Amino acid sequence: MNDINIEVSKAYYIGEKYSKLLEKLDILTLKDLVYYYPIRYEDSRNVINIEDIIINNKNIIKGRIIRIKSIYTKNRKNIINAEIEDNTGIAKIIWFNQPFITNSIYEGSEIIISGIASFEKGYPLFKSPEYDIIKENKENIHLSRITPIYNQTKGITSKWLRSRIKSVLDQINIEDYIPQDIREKYDLLEINIALKKLHFPENFDDISKAKRRLGFEEILYIQIISYLRKEERKRRSSYKIVIDRRKVDKFIDNLDFKLTKSQIRSINEIYSDIEKDIPMNRLLEGDVGSGKTIVALITAYITHLNNLQIAIMVPTSILAQQHYNYAKNLFNDIRIQLITAKTKRIDRSASIFIGTHALLSNKDIFKNLGLVIIDEQHRFGIRQRETLVDKGHYPHILTMTATPIPRTLALGIYGDLDISRLDQMPTGRIKVKTYIVPSEKREDSYKFIKDRVAKGEQVFILCPLISESEKLQLRNVEQEYKNLKENYFTKERIILLHGKTKDKDNILSKFKDKEYDILVSTPIIEVGIDIPDATIMLIEDAERFGLAQLHQLRGRVGRSNKQSYCFLFTSNPDNDRLKFFSKNNDGLELAEFDLLKRGPGEIYGKNQSGNPDLKMASLLDKDLIKITKDAVIDIVKVLDKYPLLEDQVRQVQSRILSIN
Repeated sequence: MNDINIEVSKAYYIGEKYSKLLEKLDILTLKDLVYYYPIRYEDSRNVINIEDIIINNKNIIKGRIIRIKSIYTKNRKNIINAEIEDNTGIAKIIWFNQPFITNSIYEGSEIIISGIASFEKGYPLFKSPEYDIIKENKENIHLSRITPIYNQTKGITSKWLRSRIKSVLDQINIEDYIPQDIREKYDLLEINIALKKLHFPENFDDISKAKRRLGFEEILYIQIISYLRKEERKRRSSYKIVIDRRKVDKFIDNLDFKLTKSQIRSINEIYSDIEKDIPMNRLLEGDVGSGKTIVALITAYITHLNNLQIAIMVPTSILAQQHYNYAKNLFNDIRIQLITAKTKRIDRSASIFIGTHALLSNKDIFKNLGLVIIDEQHRFGIRQRETLVDKGHYPHILTMTATPIPRTLALGIYGDLDISRLDQMPTGRIKVKTYIVPSEKREDSYKFIKDRVAKGEQVFILCPLISESEKLQLRNVEQEYKNLKENYFTKERIILLHGKTKDKDNILSKFKDKEYDILVSTPIIEVGIDIPDATIMLIEDAERFGLAQLHQLRGRVGRSNKQSYCFLFTSNPDNDRLKFFSKNNDGLELAEFDLLKRGPGEIYGKNQSGNPDLKMASLLDKDLIKITKDAVIDIVKVLDKYPLLEDQVRQVQSRILSIN
């Protein structure tokens, strides 16, 4: 067994039966197995004497089996009775339905046991304790040590995983992707040592060193890929855009609102990019309502003045229509083409093309594409984004997101992007009031909603699921819609929307046109609709959402000069995350908090493009991010000297590019 990439089913001590169970844990190969990290550790080094056992507490004792007997009850259930002694006393053990135990434990066996002790018939009693057999010249891997605990599934226990991982690590020598000189410079463990210390540490310092090494590797790949992307961009040639300051300033002065300082700062950062012949690759990040769209359209106007075309790609057709309507009102004398799946005729002489994924399938419409604007950039796969970019002569790229990006996450994931932040809201916006609503206040909230609807205001009611789930006892839109329509909002105009609804855009358009008062929906309305009369966002099972997503949903209201509200319905009103959210409207602070509590995968979604599959590294670890950035400079210039590392970088890059 020398190949760590072989399927686990081919390992003789695992076989077909257990390999099917391991699939549920996403363990398909031996490499997956040894890289299946513990979720926590238990310190079972504190072995005590039998006379010192504390009843109703967890105890770890070591001794010799002086009696063991296996019997079957009338209904064929197995019971094993045993007694264990040390120099201070005797304790009794009962194991239920584990007949295999007598194949390895006999009278005279030295064992360690761990479990909750009760007291029966004058003796301490352990029921189905965990055990480890003491053998000469054999390491104890289950007890009397710092013991790793893993996520489990039916039929696969932590004890089972420990024994199989130990066997693999003892038999296989893994080639280290990180070169020795880099390991020595940054004080990193060799990979085989790191994995052994992680799974079978002798002390907690072993765990820290192993995590540092494995985390370094995870972040290093991402940093190298970001660096190579940025260097590749520098080698490309783009259109050098001349900025007619007089015309642009006049355009800005004629807007019916005043730009914020952060909008002006971001526009100036964009100016400095597009005046160069190196393609801009800038991310414009700001809360919902902070004014990203006008910054993007000012950039589009500058590009149009240079007789270049602009493509604006958005995730939904209703958002495309919204941008199209806004741009048409803003630019009276510029030809603008809307492209969605329903578009039949295309004006190829247009300057600005606004559309959904349909832009990707219309290959011949761009003659001189100078600028690509991508709204909600994390909604598109990297391949999708690059397909659009390839349609031009390396156009400038401006991507936008309303999902706040913590600084550490930006360093780790978006190293190839320059970032502009809109950290101010336009004047006149009223902060949305957010309340946590316990179950007993539900009907009071419904009465409040009825009063607001009577005044001409509109309401979103959000549920996490479409239909009833046996596994998740959560509110679903289908039942909630029926319940609300029949029992609470009998006179109000209420409509249902979810991912399987036909003609979603038509329903949203009717809601925007005030044909309905209340929209009951899943979070598909998170992005892309601007409904000024919507003043209430009610979110069921709010604790199930990440704070960044809750912030996006809250951003669907408060888009006018009316006071708006966000109601968080929850069965756990003491939830720390919801309390933090209810008191905080700053998207960046919320994202930082969510990153700390939940991790990047939870913030951005596990399958969203370009996000790291970090199992060990923390993007809050600024020191680790710094040393990996330093290491990248050492490595990339001579990457071909490190074929193993180069190959691994390609594999990681390919995996990221394959996600859409």
